[in-house]
Amino acid sequence: MATQLRAPVCRALSLDARLASALDKAPMTGPVHSVFRRVLNVLAADRLVALSSEGLDDAPWSVRTDVADWRRLGVEVGAVVVLDSGHIAVEGAPGIALDLRHCQKWHATVSSAAAVATDLLARRTAALEGLLDARGVPGGVVPPRADASPIEAELGRRLRAGCERLTQAVRANDDGAASLAARSLLGLGPGLTPAGDDFMVGLALVAAVPGSRLVAVGRAIRAVLDACPDHTTLVSRATLEEAVAGRARESLLGILNRVFAAPHGDDARFAEHLRTPVDRVLSIGHTSGTDILSGLVAGLRLENELRGSM
Repeated sequence: MATQLRAPVCRALSLDARLASALDKAPMTGPVHSVFRRVLNVLAADRLVALSSEGLDDAPWSVRTDVADWRRLGVEVGAVVVLDSGHIAVEGAPGIALDLRHCQKWHATVSSAAAVATDLLARRTAALEGLLDARGVPGGVVPPRADASPIEAELGRRLRAGCERLTQAVRANDDGAASLAARSLLGLGPGLTPAGDDFMVGLALVAAVPGSRLVAVGRAIRAVLDACPDHTTLVSRATLEEAVAGRARESLLGILNRVFAAPHGDDARFAEHLRTPVDRVLSIGHTSGTDILSGLVAGLRLENELRGSM
């Protein structure tokens, strides 16, 4: 039975096609997990579903809406949310509902690694790294500012050491060492998505590109998530699980699709085309966007190295 709509009715702009398919099969019900200005997270069927604001990207298991600020609508953590193929309704005052029947479906897609020769991939990786160096945020996996506290400096040292161990293990095709390194990074850092997890999201996305040589990365992260389900936040765990499957925010997939697209234009034009999606990723959290892109660059470097070793 379709959910009965209750005013005010908010507009759904787009939703993840995989979420739409799941709702076609069976409705979901669950509590509000967390409420932020631009995102309301719902825990339904053991999975986080994000209701996001119009200015954010399409993303896995999300619905993009015209709500500007979820906190102003009075939704409380724990409020019951009912999701079906046509609507999403938040129970209780003020009674918020989303009509899904006419919104656009978003598909997470990424190009094959085979479309780009090694020398071109190296140049495109360098262009992405240049933008990251110029526009990234200090802290997290990037060395902090000189005035950082001793705690911040030590955390940064541990993060960079873990990232280096993981990349070395993948380079050596050592699954055991890769799993140990991934375990040391899981949940390392403050916030909803710790910096160690963010770095692994970027690395995992490169590994999930069809034709990638980094298959050890996906195996290591999947093994650690299975063995240590409570070592990080629910939001971060969900993001990592999707990244291992090659699914992420539209801006991140946009960067990968540009990097692995068939040759067109010169290097300067390519770097310019990267600028918009890079800036969108860098705006994620405080250092999260920078940490994710750091993992993406590390993965692309490894992809180049492993191609050269074959």
